[in-house]
Amino acid sequence: MLNVCEQIPNLTTAEKLMAMEALWSSLHQNFEDSAPPEWHREILNHRMSLIESGEALYEDWSQVKKELRERTA
Repeated sequence: MLNVCEQIPNLTTAEKLMAMEALWSSLHQNFEDSAPPEWHREILNHRMSLIESGEALYEDWSQVKKELRERTA
């Protein structure tokens, strides 16, 4: 018998969307019960300080998508 992940390619688009909604709902319910790990909080705090100080560097989203597509092609 196939596991859940192996079944995904065989689902219709509507079934995939329903599964995605069910997963999101489940994650959302459980997320409120858990705090992010400390290392994640530290990264977010560092990024916020870069934004607030004006030192944050941003990349054009179109260029990022192009580079990702080239990497995975």
